[in-house]
Amino acid sequence: MKNHAKLTTQRLVFLALMIALNVVLGRFSIQLVPEIRLSVLGFLPIALSAMLMGPFYGALTGAVGDVLNFLLFTHVYGGYFPGYTVTAALSGLWYGMVLYKKPLSWLRATLAIVPVIVVGEMGLNSVWTYILYSKSFWAKLPMRLLTNVAECPLKILLVMAMKPVIARASKSGLRL
Repeated sequence: MKNHAKLTTQRLVFLALMIALNVVLGRFSIQLVPEIRLSVLGFLPIALSAMLMGPFYGALTGAVGDVLNFLLFTHVYGGYFPGYTVTAALSGLWYGMVLYKKPLSWLRATLAIVPVIVVGEMGLNSVWTYILYSKSFWAKLPMRLLTNVAECPLKILLVMAMKPVIARASKSGLRL
């Protein structure tokens, strides 16, 4: 195993913090209907862990954060469905593939966010909602489209807002 891929104590603590932040920031959302909520903060810890540690750790942060959200807030979301965990893991994986060890730019932030929204949130999550609730994919799509169009520019701005944080962490000698 390469040195950068080892799970050191520092990496483990950072991942635990990112997972905890994912759970906490995911609470700051507006529930529009039972299957659709507007949330622009919960993705940040997943994206940050993917940016600093790579695709595998981004996927791990997304998956574990999703499972913890279920365990802690079952009364809010109902039963566990692994499809949403797959979507969360794929999101972290994609953020890492696009953002890890690459200069952060508006184009790169857009390339990280838009496919996650289109494929993951509008595509896969709509399929999971159909499977769980037997709601028509096409009937729910306009509402999902509206919420995701609203979230997209905010998420891109938030990713770009992390640029100085990442630069400061690099200057301070943070090694993850």
